[in-house]
Order: sequence, then structure tokens, then C-alpha cells
Amino acid sequence: MSTDTAEAFELWAATPTPFRADESLAAEVVPAQAERLVALGIDGAFVGGTTGESMALTVDERAELISAWAEHRGDRLLLGAHVGDLSLVDARRLARHAADAGVDLIAAVAPFYGEPPSVTAIVDYLAAIAEAAPDVPLCYYHIPSMTGLRAAPSAVVEQAAARVPSLRAVKFTDGDLLEFIRTREAADGVRVYFGKDELLPAGVACGATGAIGSLYNVLAPVAREVRAKILAGEVEAALALHRPFRQIAAVADQWGSIPVVKELINRFGPDAGAARAPWGRLNADAIAAVDWLVEELKAAAS
Repeated sequence: MSTDTAEAFELWAATPTPFRADESLAAEVVPAQAERLVALGIDGAFVGGTTGESMALTVDERAELISAWAEHRGDRLLLGAHVGDLSLVDARRLARHAADAGVDLIAAVAPFYGEPPSVTAIVDYLAAIAEAAPDVPLCYYHIPSMTGLRAAPSAVVEQAAARVPSLRAVKFTDGDLLEFIRTREAADGVRVYFGKDELLPAGVACGATGAIGSLYNVLAPVAREVRAKILAGEVEAALALHRPFRQIAAVADQWGSIPVVKELINRFGPDAGAARAPWGRLNADAIAAVDWLVEELKAAAS
């Protein structure tokens, strides 16, 4: 996998984890998910992350999910697997499993129950995961809205670049554009993927050479158009194209990002079931809001 920041823009979909009606893992849906991403022109699948409800899965389920994607992505999609966990033992186990499955990237959030006391502690954790899968590029996953961590990712990258040879990427899911730029500049050879879909035009303007997000399961072609308009200096046209992303974000802010986005992706197929607890099923008002989003997206595409 190339992570040279001079390479072409990479667009990855953060995929939902499919469940059956009884909330058991529905790995049999993965082939259809992979086909959908290929049809959308997606470069890579990022599995078992926030959209994938990783912290609501058992370690065995996470491993099974990685295996299913590794089997069915073929040579058409890059594959990234989130392996971060509060248990370093489990994170290392998942990293080894992902490496054995042949993934192109392993990613990890920092431990988030009780903030690590220092940047060094975060890098220690990343180094231990990387040691379990030394031949697979490592991605540091920065998502403070979920983890509550205050450590600057630029500081993590600067230190990790000297200590973790396999560090090749960051998934930057935050709206702090100044820190995004600092993170891009923190080390050579580390691609920083922009993870705030609702701010994609700003991310591209700040130099993003890749993006990983949930809305690309539906809006990947639009995202590429948005990027092209920004690079051409057509800001108003880019913002007009990008409007559906902001509409989705507004509904997600009201009713919950994980269940809203999962329901929206389900409407365009394949159906991955409802979100697990603590997010759960949407109520009638939230479903009506998703219905409205679907109509807006269809109108925008017509």
C-alpha cells in the first residue's frame, strides 16, 4: 500500500458492521458490501472502526469481520482494519490476525478509558501493537469526539515516527483544521486521511490527500466531484455539491451519528441491520428524518 503523500487521492469507506435481527454478526452480508464499494469507485474499506461499532463487538466478532472482508475484497479494494482496544492483549491479537489475513493497513485509537498520562504513553501503546504486526502499515486513529483524548495528534506522530517504523498513516477525524495541517507536517511519509466528511471541502483545501468516512458508502462519487471543484478553485460549486453531507450531519447530530448513518447506508444497500446498544434502533421521528434525507439525496442525484 502506498502512503506517499504525493500519490493520488485515496477515498476509503468506513463500513458498517452487518448484524442479523438477533444482533448476531452477519458476515454473509460482507460480499454484497464489498461489491457496493467497488461499484462506487471506492479505493479502500476501513472495517471495524467507529461506523463499524467496534467497541460493541467481541474480539472474536472483530476477527471474524476482518476475515470476511479479507476473503471477499479480492484485489479490487484496499483493506484497513481497526484493531485498537482498551486491552493491549486483545489489540495485539487482532493486529496479528489482521496481518495473517493480509490487510493493507491496521489502525488503532489510543486507550480512552482514563486518558493516557502522556504522548509517550500513547506511542508506547502504538509501538506494542505495531510489534505484533511489524510488516503491516500502522494508522493512528484520532477521533477525540469519541475518545475524549486531548493529546495533539501532531505530537503523537512526531514521536511515533521515530519509534514506530511501520507508522504510515493517521485517520484524522476532527474539525481542528490547524491541527490537521500540523499533523500533515509532523513527519515525512505519513499520509493523513481526513475523517470529517461534513468538512471535506475544508480538508481538501488544507491539503488532504485521502479521506476515510462513513458517508462515502453512499456519496463517494459526489465526494470526488467536491474535491475536483475545490482544486479548481470553484468553491461555491463545491459547497453546493457538498450540501447533502452537511444535511446528514445535522440529522446525525440530532438523533445519533452511528444509528442514523447506518440506517441511511441501509437504504442504499445492502442492509446491515440496526445498530447495537447503546445506540440501538431509531425511533419514529428519527426514521422520518432519515426518510427526508433519502429524498433529498435522490433529488440531488436527479
